[in-house]
Amino acid sequence: MVATNTIKMRLIKISFLFLTLFSLIISCRNPLINSNPQLKINSTTLGCEEYLSTPNDFGVLYNNVWNKNAAKDYTWTQCLEQKLFNDTITYGWSWQWPDHRNTGFWNSFLSKKVIFAYPQIKVGRSPWAPIPAIDDRFPLQISTTPQLCLSYNIKTVTNGQHNLATTMWIVNSPLKLQKADPSNIIAEFMIWTYATEKHMNPAGKKYAEIKIDEITWEVWSSKNWSDLSGINSNKWINITFRSKTNQLKAEFDILKLIQYAIQENILPTNLYIADLELGNEIMSGSGYTWVKSFKVY
Repeated sequence: MVATNTIKMRLIKISFLFLTLFSLIISCRNPLINSNPQLKINSTTLGCEEYLSTPNDFGVLYNNVWNKNAAKDYTWTQCLEQKLFNDTITYGWSWQWPDHRNTGFWNSFLSKKVIFAYPQIKVGRSPWAPIPAIDDRFPLQISTTPQLCLSYNIKTVTNGQHNLATTMWIVNSPLKLQKADPSNIIAEFMIWTYATEKHMNPAGKKYAEIKIDEITWEVWSSKNWSDLSGINSNKWINITFRSKTNQLKAEFDILKLIQYAIQENILPTNLYIADLELGNEIMSGSGYTWVKSFKVY
């Protein structure tokens, strides 16, 4: 009888400890939903619909929320914006994404870091969303293109984690797509010139460090990358050039980076650049970005 009572007491203590631990986890999680308050932005909202496309004189604003399901039941918003600066209309985007999957002691055990979305401005025809299209030069045949320069000036205010990334989808066909068709994707070519301190590393492994156009780049690659949202099953090469110095204003020849990847056998030859996108890969928090200038030449 004494032994039985002792076992019961131990079970009660274990149950109490479990409930206490569970309460601590919940108390750590819930406040993280709104731990970074939404930043106020003085602008005209063009729309907050998922995958909204809005053409302008510089490109197509695209409200890309490709991994929204990773937010699960937590609330989020992401919108396209415009504002008048010095008598000039400037375009951009705003966001509010949860922090619960990216910060906190318990969350390091409960979940991994994720990218929720990639709001952007783009030209060309993305295999994921080719219409509407601006800049009929795309798809560009890499072997016959002498240069592809990108110049931009970005302003971002945020209380969370994000980067500034240029993305090009490298495909095996010159067709000007009218509807989504990711089956011809060979590679995802990314260029990071800015990332907040706690943003995750690029995909794959670090391959090398090189200096091109007075910028020192880390080169990262993965031969077998895929859609981390789980919606698509096809695989592709992922290549990322990450600047060693953060900069929101930059100008460089993208083709030099592509040629380096081809010379190192990271990227195959005889391919095409489907489009060019510039945006923020967002991991957490609230913020907004203004595209002060964006030029592809």
